[in-house]
Amino acid sequence: MLNLIESFQSIKAISAPADEDRFSAILISGYEPHRLGKDALGRPLLLISVLDATSQRQPTPIDLEHLTVLYNQTCRVSRSDGTFEEGRFAIIHCTGEDPTLQIYFLRVASTILISLKNRPTQFDVAHAMDLFIELFRAMTKPSRKSVQGLWAELFLIAQSRQPAILVNAWHTLPEDRYDFAIDDQRIEVKSFSGSIRQHHFSLEQLHPPEGVKTLVASVLVEHSQTGESIADLREKIQTHLNGDSDLLLNLDKVIALTLGDGWQQADEACFDQWLAEESLAFFETAAIPSVNPNLPSGVSGVRFRSDLTETPTVEISRYNAEDGLFHAALC
Repeated sequence: MLNLIESFQSIKAISAPADEDRFSAILISGYEPHRLGKDALGRPLLLISVLDATSQRQPTPIDLEHLTVLYNQTCRVSRSDGTFEEGRFAIIHCTGEDPTLQIYFLRVASTILISLKNRPTQFDVAHAMDLFIELFRAMTKPSRKSVQGLWAELFLIAQSRQPAILVNAWHTLPEDRYDFAIDDQRIEVKSFSGSIRQHHFSLEQLHPPEGVKTLVASVLVEHSQTGESIADLREKIQTHLNGDSDLLLNLDKVIALTLGDGWQQADEACFDQWLAEESLAFFETAAIPSVNPNLPSGVSGVRFRSDLTETPTVEISRYNAEDGLFHAALC
């Protein structure tokens, strides 16, 4: 499994004035045409060897708050043994000095590199950079869900029997009605803390369209210094995706769009994995206490809190024969 974080930590930063455009770089195992670098300030760079680097049509350079991208750059790279090499690369540079931001950059860079493989074209790199930019811009927008809520969704994916199916079914927009959707099957994930299994619902969530089968996954999520973070769950899930770049990109995209500017707190928050495992339960929406769906004219957007303490859980054996989302998630 590609892990640029460990590789980056092994690079010794070059001794140079901070304003000089110089850096050290190493080969990336399994992706030898490319390089992973560290500048004089200790910030990470990804150097992508492009198949048609000398093409006259060059993408426009990118300069964001924490990210720059330059194409078709001639680089003289310092190796760890003191020697040098020259080559032409597209340079993706994390310009932020926050260590948490740099780790995030390296995680996303790992996924981008898997998607590009060894001999990408200028078009391939430009397309990958569009996604890179989308993920970094998402980090400046307001959070769309709590860290606890996102952790619960990732937990369900990580403990499922087929994580790849759940990642593929995961919502592309955090405001979607249900968290997971395939064909006529839906799963909504709800988290709670404390001793009472209570959750907030929209009226639409508990009354799905005709022909749509919906389950609610309810899980206890409580802070624990020895627990697991969102990053820990992401790494667990990644090991089950077998290098599928489309699934990895979807995983990172949903995380980034959901967290928004809450990404820093997400890396610091850990939750009790054991309590989550012991508490996980599934409920049919028809069994959950709800309000009358026949609303008066002009009334919409109804939300309420339901106590599921006395609500019967689903009989998992009934769903084991089902293909698709339910079979992948219930175990």
